[in-house]
Amino acid sequence: MSRSKVTPEQRIEAALSYLNGEGSYKFIADRYGVEQTRIKVWVRQYKANGPLAFKEQQHNTVYAPELKANAVLDYLAGNGSIQTIAAKYGLRSPQTLENWIKVYNSGKNFEHKMSGGSQMNKARKTTFQERITIVKDCLENGSNYGETAIKYNVSYQQVYTWVKKFSQLGEDGLEDRRGKRIQKQEARSEIEELKIKMAKLEHELYMTKMERDLLKKLEELERGDAYRK
Repeated sequence: MSRSKVTPEQRIEAALSYLNGEGSYKFIADRYGVEQTRIKVWVRQYKANGPLAFKEQQHNTVYAPELKANAVLDYLAGNGSIQTIAAKYGLRSPQTLENWIKVYNSGKNFEHKMSGGSQMNKARKTTFQERITIVKDCLENGSNYGETAIKYNVSYQQVYTWVKKFSQLGEDGLEDRRGKRIQKQEARSEIEELKIKMAKLEHELYMTKMERDLLKKLEELERGDAYRK
């Protein structure tokens, strides 16, 4: 019997056969014509969710972002193996959980549009007060960037950056200074003060060079006019 022809009812029977002591994994696997690993997975799924674990699902199963985050955090907290956590959350394959873990560890977070997979929430515009609220909530909950990003519908990178700036500069670090030239900004720390001074100096040097180049060009033009006369 091929794996594709094993019905949900037969998977339940196989799991119960093992749990009732009717045979080893190999014995039951041979009975149903599948690999031993499949029987082990079915047993774990049955232990975690009972018969509901084998309910027929649509091919493109959509998982809520909260479920994805909880499954990943459950695994990272050491509450079970990839296989046991996958079974606990009713995932059809441990590979699904492995993919979510890779996404989480890459600094991305989840939105529910993808089937079994994940994609990065896009960064969105926020107000100064929103950023303060998000950062304080994140810090109060153990600096969990992923869960905070999901809760406020922002990107993981945004939360990480805001928390880092807040730890260095306080609420002033959450100001949005995009579009403002650095030499026109007010310093929020000694390092920023040095950067602003450097930017001002570079700007002054640039303007001096521009003036010198213009004068040189003007002198060349004047010499050319004198020569033609």
